[in-house]
Amino acid sequence: MSSLNLVVADDHPLFRKALTEALRESDYQVNIIETECLGTTKEILDKQKGDIDVLFLDLQMPGSEGIMGLIEIKNAYPELAIVVVTANKSSKIMQQIKVAGALGYLPKSLTLNEMVGEVNKLFKGHPSFPADIEEDQPNETDIDAVRKIASLTPQQQKVLTLISKGFLNKQIAYELDVKETTIKTHVSEIFRKLGIYNRTQAAVYRQYMEHDDS
Repeated sequence: MSSLNLVVADDHPLFRKALTEALRESDYQVNIIETECLGTTKEILDKQKGDIDVLFLDLQMPGSEGIMGLIEIKNAYPELAIVVVTANKSSKIMQQIKVAGALGYLPKSLTLNEMVGEVNKLFKGHPSFPADIEEDQPNETDIDAVRKIASLTPQQQKVLTLISKGFLNKQIAYELDVKETTIKTHVSEIFRKLGIYNRTQAAVYRQYMEHDDS
């Protein structure tokens, strides 16, 4: 059996150590790269050029910006299996990460043995969403928002992020090294896909997604 190449992206050393131990105790041979922020994680994924089999992603580590980090990576690497690791056990977040394309959901509260069991399921390709999730009913508006954000291209997501920071089209064009007319086209497509009409709504939409996993 060939070994699996994994990335564990979490800024908490103790949990990262526990998860790494669980991965090594699974039924599979694994090669593990550890990271502590989204920026470094993306650099590793770029460098590995599709050789990573599974990414274990913390939604709250530096740079993740909540579920936006998951959406951004999934759009850039659509074939990559991503498992979200988080202390948040609400069904709302579970539904959102499902819609965003995650393979599984690994609560940080699991014991080592439970974690090993969930990891083995995941490595067999079975989506893993634990049954003891809190019983709060996800809002369809929240789920629809995730679908819309996930429909944006990676470049459109960058434009949306800069809009939320108050950048004008000319500034965005300079930042992304493209023509201003290209940015205008992206902005129009963003408005269409999100069902919004102005930059203020775009900024609010982006900021809502960033903080909606609290």
